[in-house]
Amino acid sequence: MKSLVNISNWLYLVSLSIWVSGMFLLGILVEIFVRSRIKDPILSSHVMNGIMDVFNVKIIYGCIEVIVAACLIKFLVGKFSAVGKTMETRRGYAKEIMLVIMIVLAIYIGSFLRPEMHEVDALKKASPGNVKLERKFDSYHSRLVWLYTVNMILGLSLFFISGKEMARFEGDSPTRKTDGKA
Repeated sequence: MKSLVNISNWLYLVSLSIWVSGMFLLGILVEIFVRSRIKDPILSSHVMNGIMDVFNVKIIYGCIEVIVAACLIKFLVGKFSAVGKTMETRRGYAKEIMLVIMIVLAIYIGSFLRPEMHEVDALKKASPGNVKLERKFDSYHSRLVWLYTVNMILGLSLFFISGKEMARFEGDSPTRKTDGKA
């Protein structure tokens, strides 16, 4: 059972790292690269939309599925196994709350905000001089940047909490029960 917990922790951390590093990579590096290298605004917009669609829907949603499965495995092992009882401490729910916020924001970005941005972007391309559409798209893009920023901060916070948990339980044997005191 302990190996199942270790595997679920590993899956959780790998999926979270793909999610957070992907947001950083796409949100900062890829966008700057595409916008600076591709001079045609319509082509650069098409490239970024394609990349962001794959990342926001397929990759992030896949990471969410793996993270939820890993958390469920860890919960079930903790609830119904002696291994989970050996790692008990005073339980807070900050980690779960942050993860739920990240998931809700990711679903909003992938399922609602991105399609709206595509629609406005298509209208903007059809009538390039329309300032109202330009402002609306910029508003959506600004919202996307802020939501990505919130998710990156929450993801980094989850890494910090996970690192503290791993350091706390590093020397524990399966028979020793910790009570959260040093």
